Amino acid sequence: MTHRKITVIDGGSAQYWKERKEGFRLIREAERAAERLADAPMYLHGGYDEDGDVIAIENLRPHDDMEDAIRAIEANETAVSILVAQRRTRIGICEIRAVVDAMAPYYDGIEDPSRNPLLGPDRD
Repeated sequence: MTHRKITVIDGGSAQYWKERKEGFRLIREAERAAERLADAPMYLHGGYDEDGDVIAIENLRPHDDMEDAIRAIEANETAVSILVAQRRTRIGICEIRAVVDAMAPYYDGIEDPSRNPLLGPDRD
């Protein structure tokens, strides 16, 4: 027997629109974090040592921001459902595991086609 989660949607309620707005806000924050991650320098200037050489500091802030944004999406059921409806398993270079897991039943146990080159459009 198949158990399905049935979601009742009341499109006229304030709560529904509040949850949708929050979900889209979280997705947009993750998209902005992905843009910053793509454009951010790998190292920052940390001053000079006693020999006059530059001290390079690894720039981890964009990675931390992206990780926080993905965690926030995965914790929000509405944001995950929006991404599932859009069939978006990634934002930037980061995979959103909750979306992949939610989409798994649609693949009938088959691997995700985007990760398996043998399941591409020109393959059987």
